[in-house]
Amino acid sequence: MYDKLTVATLAKSRMDWIARRQEVLSENIANANTPKYVPRDLTPYNFKEALKQTLPHVEMKVTSPLHIKAEVPDSVNVVSSKRTYESAPDGNAVILEEQMAKMGEAKSAYETAASLFQKQFKMFRTVLSRGS
Repeated sequence: MYDKLTVATLAKSRMDWIARRQEVLSENIANANTPKYVPRDLTPYNFKEALKQTLPHVEMKVTSPLHIKAEVPDSVNVVSSKRTYESAPDGNAVILEEQMAKMGEAKSAYETAASLFQKQFKMFRTVLSRGS
């Protein structure tokens, strides 16, 4: 039941999402000169949903009338910033600088997730080497 609850599982989930996002962004860059091409992107990675998939459903329970019932908000308020879109005369909406910035963000996020993944296994190796 708890075998899926590891930092490695969550890091792998994040790395898979980032790899897919890099594919989509590279397609955008490759089509920078394609008339009427509209750039695509993935929906943002939802850590809360990834965690829900690995955790069993647990609810808080008040066992005494003296306990204070904890209230957990269902969602976080997210404010979208207004974006202006540019388009070339041929209808292509790819902005190379924007796509490259997104690729840089993806690279940084991937390196962070990979580092967490590696540290999880280093911790296992350390524990196993001291156990014998």
